[in-house]
Order: sequence, then structure tokens, then C-alpha cells
Amino acid sequence: MKFVALPLILCLVAACNENDTSAAGNSARTAQRLDYSLHGSIVVLGSSTSAGIGPKQAKNAWVPRYRARLAERYPNVTVLNLAVGGQTTFHIQPTDYTPPPNRPAPVSNKNITAALALGPIAIIINLPSNDQAANYPWSEQLANYDRVARLAAAAHVPLWVSTSQPRNFNDPAQLHDLARAREALAQKFAPRTLDFWTPFATANGWVQGRYDAGDGTHLNDEAHAILADIVEAAHIPEQLATIR
Repeated sequence: MKFVALPLILCLVAACNENDTSAAGNSARTAQRLDYSLHGSIVVLGSSTSAGIGPKQAKNAWVPRYRARLAERYPNVTVLNLAVGGQTTFHIQPTDYTPPPNRPAPVSNKNITAALALGPIAIIINLPSNDQAANYPWSEQLANYDRVARLAAAAHVPLWVSTSQPRNFNDPAQLHDLARAREALAQKFAPRTLDFWTPFATANGWVQGRYDAGDGTHLNDEAHAILADIVEAAHIPEQLATIR
């Protein structure tokens, strides 16, 4: 029995050593991937999509997904989320901004002023469709984006902006405005535009059924995984390293 057991023991030891070597290799590869040189926060401004409405589990929303992925490579970079459901381009305006009549006032702790006060290394804006739902003219939306962009530029904070997102509007005019916003934002903020439209939209601008959280407005868990992929593919930390 001892003669038989000895090779088995040796084999088990060898297997353990092999596993240890493999584990050490994985640790080494992980260490090589880590980048401690980039420090700071990326701040998200937005509405319900960024606030995490849609997925069945909060951790499956795109912001926490993206935060977790960044932590794997950039341990000193954090993602701070100021998004609130229902926000429009008016809500994220600077605190001292006075809106036109019948337009909402800025939300002082969830707007561009609050974002810049955090001293971010970048800002992401994601406002999918609430301006169109409220029938705000594109000219007003554009002015709001311009105002925020100027403030970010003055503070030397790079800005990434998502396109509009599909929504099951029954009003053709709203669908038209949604598509127009998508095209205009894609052009205006290129190459720092995040395409949150193409993977999820039907030909008429509605949400594809497989990505619909159930209300024709919000995106489900599967869609949010794709959103996180899109943001990750923008290589924001890598671009920041180049900028700096």
C-alpha cells in the first residue's frame, strides 16, 4: 500500500505545485495590468439610466458595472454617480443659472457645479430622452449642452456625452426629436460620444423588445451590460493618461 500511495502523494504534490505556479502566474499578470498612476474620480451626470433604473439588480446597472471594471485596472480611479431619475439638460445646469419660464431650475447637488466641485478627472453625461418627453426644443437643449461643455472646458475637465436613447414614444414629433438629438450629439461631441442608441433601437426609434425593461423607456440588465461595454470601450482612463 505504501508503494502505491507514494506515487499518488507525489502526483498530488506536483499538482499542487503546478496550481501554485499557475496562481502565481495569474497574480503576476494581474499585477502587470494594474495601473496606479492615474488618480481621481470620473463623475456621472444623468437621469434614470445612469441612476440604475431598469435592471432587476442594482449591481447590474451600467455605472456600478463600469466602476467595478475600472477598479480591476485602475485602483485609484473612482466613479461618482450624481444621476437622478427624471433629470433633463436644465437640471444639470450650473447652480447660478436662471432658466426660461416653464423650465426646471438646476438641481444644486446633482448638476455641473456639483460635479466640478468634486475635482474630477472626467465627466460623463447621459441624458437619454427626458428633454424630448418634455417637448423642449432642440435649440434649448443644445444651448444647455454648450453651457455645460464650456464650464467643463474652462476647468480643464474632459467631457464624454452619450447620445439619446430609444424610447417608445407614440408621438412622431418626439421620435423625430429623439433621432435628431442622437445625430446632433454624436457629431457635436465626437470623438467623445458614447453611442447609447444603435445597439438598442428599432428602425422607428423604439426600444428593441429584448432590451426593454418593461415600460418602453428603461433598459434591462442585458442592455446595461452592453452600456458598460460601450463606456469601457471609450478607453477614458487611457485617454486621460494621454491628455495629462
